[in-house]
Amino acid sequence: MSLNKNNYLQQVLESYKMKHVSDLMENYIEKREIVKDALAEKFKDQIVTRAINSGSYAKHDAINTKFDLDICQPFKRNAFDTLEEMADAVFDFFNEEFEDDDLVAYATRKQRVSTGITFFIDGDEIQMDIVPGRELSAEDYLDTHRLNLYVRPKLLEPASTTQTNIQKHIDLVKGKSSEREIIRLLKVWKSNKNKKRVKSFFVELITIKAFEKCSDVPSDIWEKLEMVLEYIRDNIQTIRLEDPANSNNVVSNTMTDSEKEDLQRDIKQMLEMIESSGDNLKSYFPVNDEFFEEDEEERTDAALDIARSGIIQKPWCHF
Repeated sequence: MSLNKNNYLQQVLESYKMKHVSDLMENYIEKREIVKDALAEKFKDQIVTRAINSGSYAKHDAINTKFDLDICQPFKRNAFDTLEEMADAVFDFFNEEFEDDDLVAYATRKQRVSTGITFFIDGDEIQMDIVPGRELSAEDYLDTHRLNLYVRPKLLEPASTTQTNIQKHIDLVKGKSSEREIIRLLKVWKSNKNKKRVKSFFVELITIKAFEKCSDVPSDIWEKLEMVLEYIRDNIQTIRLEDPANSNNVVSNTMTDSEKEDLQRDIKQMLEMIESSGDNLKSYFPVNDEFFEEDEEERTDAALDIARSGIIQKPWCHF
């Protein structure tokens, strides 16, 4: 029996839905609110508004094996003399003052644009990133949502600053249901194949670009995934992907030329392997076995699959 790719990919998506980890999410969300309350109390005269949600969960493209339930704290323009002081003040607060019975105190860490904290609850480790940002000019944030971030030094890279708009990032992905399905599938592949150098923001932007450039977007989920994979294969080495909140932040530059070549080769090989046998789809996009239950009624026999393949004509995308 040949694999019905569309049915299978729907099963993959179902197995990675966040509803399967609802108990963990309840703990996570409860801690997120505690952290927000703590920030609001500590910096009450310096913040523009209560911290906002960010990360993949806020964008609705999270998978239940790896997701971000992060927050961003907007500060007033005059709250600190420098962005570095702002970033250090948030880190110092969580490293020295913030108390919670579930907090792993020694795990508080300075990250490039955030402070990372860890909770341990009922055997689950919950990590959260707090991104502090300062509005560009006084009383500007509530209208524009623009923020300046401090970027800590890393290896040979010096400290710097960058402008962002987290609300724009959320809105960019949140309203695109078809694109979000493909983004989630690519995150499954990325996690399964340990593709850490392929950043989630890059995956989001290039998926959206592939949909925009296709003159006839297919309706079947496998053909949508194939469309995006082909677009990545054909354009990865030359495409310029800009942060929609800051054109100076070229997201495609987060990968080196050799890393782009590796990704192109991986995608090319994946497409060839799946073309040779549909069952190979399972090795690249495995179901989450913890939450997968095969439905007998959804199985399609080989004759029906062959009949469908003979009837449905693959749409052509002109990139």
